[in-house]
Amino acid sequence: MLRHRCPNPTCPALKSPTAGFFRTEHSLQTHLGKSKTFFQYLIYSTGDDQEMDAISAPGPSEPRDHTEGIRGDENTYDFMGSDSDSAIPKFRVEEFVGAGLRYPVRVGTVWEKKKSKEALGTCSYGLFSSAAEYDFARWAIRTRQLLSSIDGLLATKFATTHPELLSFTSGDGLRKLLESEAMPAPPKWKSAKIVLSEIPDQPQTLYYRDLNEAIDYLFGNSSYSKTMDYVPRRIFEANGDRVYHEFCTGDGWWEAQSKVPAGTTIIPIILASDKTTLTSHTGGRMAHPLYLTLGNIRKDVRASIHRQAYLLLAYIPILEKIKQKLRNKTMKKTMPGILSKRLYHQCLSKIFSPLRGQWLHHVVDAEGFEQKTWRVLMSWIADIEEVWMIMGLGHFVCPFCDARKNDLDTCSEFSPRTSYLVKRSIAAVCAVMVEVDGIEQGSMEDTWSFAQAAKKAGLCGIETPFWRWMDGNDAKVPVDMIKVMSYDLLHWCHKPFADYIVPWTQNIVDEKDGGESEIDLRLRLQIPRSRFHHFTNGIAGFSQWTQGDTRDLEKEFLGAIAGAPKATRQLLQATRSFLDYIYLATYSYHTESTLHQLGERTKASENTRPVYISLAGRISETIGEVIDSFLIPKLHIPRHITSCIRWKGTLDGSSTEGSERLHIDLVKEAWRVSNHHDDHLLQMIRWVDLRERLDALELYLCWRDKVWPPEKTGEGEDGGEVLSFSIWVARADCGNGKSPHGNVLEVEVNQGKLIT
Repeated sequence: MLRHRCPNPTCPALKSPTAGFFRTEHSLQTHLGKSKTFFQYLIYSTGDDQEMDAISAPGPSEPRDHTEGIRGDENTYDFMGSDSDSAIPKFRVEEFVGAGLRYPVRVGTVWEKKKSKEALGTCSYGLFSSAAEYDFARWAIRTRQLLSSIDGLLATKFATTHPELLSFTSGDGLRKLLESEAMPAPPKWKSAKIVLSEIPDQPQTLYYRDLNEAIDYLFGNSSYSKTMDYVPRRIFEANGDRVYHEFCTGDGWWEAQSKVPAGTTIIPIILASDKTTLTSHTGGRMAHPLYLTLGNIRKDVRASIHRQAYLLLAYIPILEKIKQKLRNKTMKKTMPGILSKRLYHQCLSKIFSPLRGQWLHHVVDAEGFEQKTWRVLMSWIADIEEVWMIMGLGHFVCPFCDARKNDLDTCSEFSPRTSYLVKRSIAAVCAVMVEVDGIEQGSMEDTWSFAQAAKKAGLCGIETPFWRWMDGNDAKVPVDMIKVMSYDLLHWCHKPFADYIVPWTQNIVDEKDGGESEIDLRLRLQIPRSRFHHFTNGIAGFSQWTQGDTRDLEKEFLGAIAGAPKATRQLLQATRSFLDYIYLATYSYHTESTLHQLGERTKASENTRPVYISLAGRISETIGEVIDSFLIPKLHIPRHITSCIRWKGTLDGSSTEGSERLHIDLVKEAWRVSNHHDDHLLQMIRWVDLRERLDALELYLCWRDKVWPPEKTGEGEDGGEVLSFSIWVARADCGNGKSPHGNVLEVEVNQGKLIT
């Protein structure tokens, strides 16, 4: 029976055959988190229908005003109107007093200034003379055509005799056109030589963009004007439950706002980094990109690839080998990794240098108003290996608490880890090294001795982490790097299921005589259903799991093993507890009640997982014996998931799945354009720059002509098809000159076609 209905009065699901009703609370929670307009209505809805009809929208040149206080306990917001008999929940919204003030005079955005300079009667495609020329440029860049290939095509009789001639006659002419100053473009690239004291004869080149320029570019992008948050909020349901949804609803932004001058707008910096392979099968070439986005941008926009909310900030060099002769095999094996981590921190010190000793930055926002801003690093999306390297920690330790390797399978509570405690541990190792060693500081032997001592203290051998000043006197807003580290859904929820739960269960359920896998047989016999993946050949042939494959298996796995001869009640309870933890962790909309459930399911998973040992499921792949412990960091980290959600909002905006998708567009395709030699990074950067210029031009033309590319059409869970609108949203006239962030209502009207 369908019991739960979407509270958004304009939700397209209300027009579906189920009239917006959902079978379970989980389905409704998932739908609310995915709804494009739900967050706006959650914040800006009012219970007075007559007042809603009377209010008219602000003009495009009227600023926000935050001087009238916050929405407090006396303001209650009802989605469906003032009907007291309605069962739809009401929400109360509190905003930080005086946050996000703007200067009253509107100065205009960069795109508006560019539009004003365009002469009347100019072409609708910017610098390109026609639609054919614009399409040709997009085809040439996005299909990675070489300049020689473009020259050959333009020299053909078809191109030279075509009635619509192009303004350029060669590939070099097209490149110069794209690189002209008149093109809307992201910040320019820079380079810096990074020299490690241990290997002065092997300087490395860092290619990066200025951090402040990159932030200004994203913050002032007019295509995000309707999807930006400038004020931290606390949202409560009618029963008093706190709501966590967007980045601005977490405690981290609120706490940072309390430490800056009144009227300042916080710009939460979100970074994502991950190593990726460039070559296939052979070669072993790697790249280490660093991506930047802002917490002001709504998470559905950040997740949309074509909105370009992520900007490639740097290519961090990777140290592949050491030319110096080392005294033993152990040093030859481990020193490249130690020096690579030191190189990583030295490069990040260069990238973050603009933030050290910063003061207020005056910048024009996406709506054309000048704001006083403060940039704060608040989130870093990375896998567990990257988190250890960023924090300077050794392997097999918990990055969020003081648990070491031998403590990971205990139920004891450990004190939270902080960046101050990490720095104190590094200082203690340095003090011991000064007393014991008389080796020349900065030499290879000195680094080796420090790394060995640091390993015993649970560290990775980083002596000067790049974030050492961020929680000290040099930072107006102290940043605890431990809280900056985001909870990764891909590597800390879905991957443990595929890497641990599934093989352990297979070891228990499957026959040991080499016959057909019991789980594969049961998965193949599942009845094919709409919107569910059917594992026709089982899962034995999966060598590498994608997040989509793992999610599909999570829906089928418990039902497949239920009733198997060796699947005991305790095994089913352990599997269900872990699956419940995954489902709750992936909610796009959380309350204190759902967080309590998530904590309970996490504890239940810890308490029931010993069944994998008692039933001989946790078997070593090397020696074939049962392992009687769970010293696995990815199975210990879930106990910290609720604190991460309370600090930065729900986790659907902080998964490495997004950064791995960016690898395809900005790293792997760029590698295919290069000549694969030593100067390949320069060639990759040039191609990425041309592509980003075209993407920026496309966004500018869409904004100028008010015609946006459509979003994908999705499906609501148990609620029929959810239709989506075009991205362009025009603001209706409110008349009182105030904005939603200053205690008034914002009415938004969709002007695009309904995508069916």
